[in-house]
Amino acid sequence: MNQSITLNLPYDLSEAEWVKVMEVYRSMDGWIEGEELPCWFGKLNATKFVVASVEPSGLLLEGNLDPLLFRGWVTKLCAKLTAALGREVYDAEA
Repeated sequence: MNQSITLNLPYDLSEAEWVKVMEVYRSMDGWIEGEELPCWFGKLNATKFVVASVEPSGLLLEGNLDPLLFRGWVTKLCAKLTAALGREVYDAEA
């Protein structure tokens, strides 16, 4: 099932903050190193995947995962980003 969420992470983070974000990305289940976009579980448009892109509205996560798995994975990502950045990261549309 296609899923998406926009997190309240601004595109204009400092370079040091982006380093922390990348560290969190790499710590998440399913991380795939070396792709053009940050991705987990599979490449863009695979049977199972999650990709991240930075948009003016925030950090967009899109994927094809079971809705419960996607929600749990995003919840874990938000918790790790919150701890790493020292600011609450959550659904920007909620």
